[in-house]
Amino acid sequence: MKTRWVLRLTGAVALGALGTFGVSASGRSAVARVVFVQPESTPAWVQRVALVDEALGRAELSRAIYEWREAYGAALRSGRSDGLIAVGDRATRIAQLAGGSAYFAREAKEVYVHAALRARAEGSRDSILRVAEMFERLGDKERAEQVRRIAGSLS
Repeated sequence: MKTRWVLRLTGAVALGALGTFGVSASGRSAVARVVFVQPESTPAWVQRVALVDEALGRAELSRAIYEWREAYGAALRSGRSDGLIAVGDRATRIAQLAGGSAYFAREAKEVYVHAALRARAEGSRDSILRVAEMFERLGDKERAEQVRRIAGSLS
């Protein structure tokens, strides 16, 4: 008796996990609908960066900053350098929109450092050189050179 109850419970949980599980008004028949969930094809950081771009396009600084923070978190969770580079790029755009905000210029540099380290772990020389280029644009020639040395060590 106990075994049947456990099997029924296990079956109900399995059906519930796959889709919706319903019982008719009489309580005798159960209908399951299987719902297949497609994996997310676009990384979360890409979606968040798009929201930053939309806010920047409308010159909504506070919204851009909010979405940027969300994008940064998503890029960190992705574990990929490309997401961090995109987030660093948006920080420089926010700095420009904010009239040359030193805070967001520093944020961009911190993100780029993290991106360079991730790119080194990935073995992505191109990404590292992209980060070096961004440091150059931000006027940080010393860091640009340091990052180029990292890229050179991958050759």
